[in-house]
Amino acid sequence: MVFNPSRLKLLLKLASNRLKMLQAKKTSLNQHQRREIAGLLEKGKEDSARIRVEHIIREDFETEAMEILELYCDLLSARFGILEQIKDCDPSIETAVCSVIWAAPRTDQVKELAPIRDQLGAKYGKEFLLAAMENTNNVVNERLVSKLSIATPEAFLVERYLEEIAKAYSVDWRSPDSYGGSDDGGDEDVFEDAKESGQKAQSDDAEQQTDDNDFSESNWDLPAPPSNVPGKAGSKSSPPPPKTDQIPDFDELTRRFEALKRK
Repeated sequence: MVFNPSRLKLLLKLASNRLKMLQAKKTSLNQHQRREIAGLLEKGKEDSARIRVEHIIREDFETEAMEILELYCDLLSARFGILEQIKDCDPSIETAVCSVIWAAPRTDQVKELAPIRDQLGAKYGKEFLLAAMENTNNVVNERLVSKLSIATPEAFLVERYLEEIAKAYSVDWRSPDSYGGSDDGGDEDVFEDAKESGQKAQSDDAEQQTDDNDFSESNWDLPAPPSNVPGKAGSKSSPPPPKTDQIPDFDELTRRFEALKRK
């Protein structure tokens, strides 16, 4: 196939318009189906409602994927000069190009995406086309991959969808999971534990303070100090003992020495 810029530009515009139209159509049908599911919940047919809501979840995912593809088609149209003139895929449009190529076989309702893929393959080569189709380089938008993946919706998501539908249409219904997740008694137990812990801490502080007071100096039974301890206030010191051998002064010694010489 030979690359035809004019054809590719026209296909991008047609794809963008079709994607926009499909989104509006799916949104309208989705609202009608939600109303029916609300009626099933009101009648107590929860199992049927869960099966029906899985289809709504998949439709919502497809709608989001189409919104992403619409933006990429508009981006390629706005930057068509880069796409047409540069031989290799420019980084500014690489994610958009690879995402459109990857999504083409996964969105059969948008018939313009298949010829767009072929035109992009003719522009960038077979190797680039195969790498984009297999997402070898992980360039494809991750959110787009997630929305177009084939997987059963998780049970948690199903229950949340049912709760939102019941709330939107004023149906008195709640998921059984909502009742099992919370326990008021648990909060009370936590409060009581905290309260007991605080009381125990206060009791320990009081006991510690009592022990400190018991070891204070005023609580000891100490004997009275002796009265003759030097430096003790109020005690009378005993008079010094009398001196028995006093050394005579110099004059006395001189007189005694003269008396000895006269003898």
